[in-house]
Amino acid sequence: MKTKKAMGAYYTPDYLADFIYTRLEIYFKSLKKLSILEPSVGDGSFLDAFARSSIFLNKIIVIKAIDINKTEITKLKKRNWGKMDITFIHESFLKHESNSGEFYNLIIGNPPYIKKNLLSANQIIYGNKIYKQSQLSVKVFKNIWSAFLLKSVSMLDNNGVLAFVLPAELLQVKYANELKEFILKVFERTEIYTFSDLMFECKGQNTIVLIGYKKHSERGVYYTHIPDINNKDNHTISLIENQTIQSLNIKWIHHTLACEDLQFLDNIRTSINHVEHFCFSKPGIVTAANNFFIIDSDTEKEYKWSEYTKPILQKGAYVQTRIVFNHSDYKKLSTNGKPMKIICLKEKDINKLNSKNKYYLDIGEKNNIPDRYKCRIRNHWSVIPNISEPPEGFFFKRSHLFPKIVKNEAKVLVTDSAYKIEMQDGYDINSFIFSFYNSLTLVFSELGGRYYGGGVLELTPNEFKKLPIPYFRISESKFKDLSKRFEESKDIQDILDYNDFILLPKIGLNREQILNIQSLRKTLSLKRRGMSHCSYN
Repeated sequence: MKTKKAMGAYYTPDYLADFIYTRLEIYFKSLKKLSILEPSVGDGSFLDAFARSSIFLNKIIVIKAIDINKTEITKLKKRNWGKMDITFIHESFLKHESNSGEFYNLIIGNPPYIKKNLLSANQIIYGNKIYKQSQLSVKVFKNIWSAFLLKSVSMLDNNGVLAFVLPAELLQVKYANELKEFILKVFERTEIYTFSDLMFECKGQNTIVLIGYKKHSERGVYYTHIPDINNKDNHTISLIENQTIQSLNIKWIHHTLACEDLQFLDNIRTSINHVEHFCFSKPGIVTAANNFFIIDSDTEKEYKWSEYTKPILQKGAYVQTRIVFNHSDYKKLSTNGKPMKIICLKEKDINKLNSKNKYYLDIGEKNNIPDRYKCRIRNHWSVIPNISEPPEGFFFKRSHLFPKIVKNEAKVLVTDSAYKIEMQDGYDINSFIFSFYNSLTLVFSELGGRYYGGGVLELTPNEFKKLPIPYFRISESKFKDLSKRFEESKDIQDILDYNDFILLPKIGLNREQILNIQSLRKTLSLKRRGMSHCSYN
């Protein structure tokens, strides 16, 4: 892997750059002159790949290469690029002003991925301007790569092609919906390539390749999944149009599912109640500095915090595969030195603190905890807001093998690693948890959530609320039996094989349909976890 790229991205591996040019060769074969723009050239991976490709042969080539990194631009200027006419520019692409009438046949590259809250004031100004010029809402400007995409589209000629390496979030997150609609309007043909391999270091970001053609004889959105980027047969890749993805508003990342399966699942989704029908849910406590505000027993004793602390569960890894978290579990974790107490100060407590408490807060100030955004906007940085009563249960928003939902018998608080659950009148937590663990609900967890580095699955609060649940009231003994099964089982499929044939026939599904749903869950889960080689704890 090449050097880490400054300003929020990673340099494109040679095999990925070669792959992209291979996909473009036929389209540009007949052109005698080719104008190319690379808005974030980095170390020149795409330039090298272009020189290796057949597109270069017998053509007049004019290239403009831009990058904010002066060191890399200087290195590239010193290299011998043969017959290619390349203009290197050290500048931020967002700021770059193109000449009147300057349009390109091809705009290619790997734009930086930087969240908006990490951008400079000028970058935000330029990004907002680009969004407005593209007639998109600045509210959905969340990452710099999207501004690169929009500005690049505006610089394509009437028959131009855009080929970008982009984060997979384009296919998954809600704020990208406007971008997807924009892409569908601008390009007559769009090709989406997803990969089993993680293209860059494990930094929480899977990537895709998007190729958009402003003009094309075969219109539509076409998808394919590449299990092995280095496979020599990639030139024969089959792209498939999946119109059901668009019509049902399914996340594009799930293009590998058959249209009939997507329609089948959607019919079920609209026929049964969702999570929000059975319970209230909202995010847990935001401390802004878990390592400071959540402490272990020794720290609590040393700094005399016992008067101001409450028990808390910090993360889902502490419950493993249990569906009940009880007092014994809490005590064991606390005894083993896990941080299980949260400092819960109120405004009135600040002037009553003892010397040990004040000394601990001083440590926080020396470590700049008050300067963190969530602390900075509080009346007093150490007073954590919205600490309510312990909930009945938790749903942990991130998971690996399968989503975790847990009954809170220990009566502890929880961080924003989880959503707090309180049951609506007429429904009980035991039956809700039992009903949650079925292949249908877990399929919709895969369909509704987003994937990122390490194969992690994450559901937003609204995505959790919209999960369909085949709710069935159960006895206390049946819940205890399920809890025991979780403690003893090494495979979630053992649990699902038991629950599926209790729950899913009650919503009218037969054995063949249930087995199909089980197969879909396995397919989606394996695909997600196969998208990278990192681990998640």
